[in-house]
Amino acid sequence: MPLRIATMPKEHVLAKVDADLRRGHVHPAMQRLASLTAAYPDDLELRARRAALYRQVGNVAEAGRWGFLTEDASVEEVAAFERSYPNAWQRLRVLTVTADPSGRLGPVASGRLARLVEQAEQGGAGVTWTEVGPRPGEPSSWRDDLGCLVAAVVGLVLVALTVLGLVTAIRWVL
Repeated sequence: MPLRIATMPKEHVLAKVDADLRRGHVHPAMQRLASLTAAYPDDLELRARRAALYRQVGNVAEAGRWGFLTEDASVEEVAAFERSYPNAWQRLRVLTVTADPSGRLGPVASGRLARLVEQAEQGGAGVTWTEVGPRPGEPSSWRDDLGCLVAAVVGLVLVALTVLGLVTAIRWVL
């Protein structure tokens, strides 16, 4: 019974999407599909439906984004998606999948994802799949951590100056 409860809202929302589209109400259908893909980020069927809807309204870049993990995304759609998000890590993140989908993809989509992961790894850090999606793996050198170190030092200096300012203000008032 719990499995049925979990799938009923999805089926109910998809029925509303179909009803919206029959009436020609594309925008509410898009919003409903966006909500569903946010709730079920790894559902490839929802991604395909969302890509088809973007394809229908002529949004080639979004059709490429949502169809990237499907077999039916055209070369033009994928190219438009890549132009919209020129950085490989950016493209990997905006796919908004939480688990590595490689084992569930067809041959075309699997090859597409493998190339994207390879492009993302060219920066030095490997792709690690976590419960919230793809993340850079271990840094390749100490230079990768330098930005965090600088931010931490700047933060500590600001905290120290704030404390010093408060102590000075309290002494001045008293």
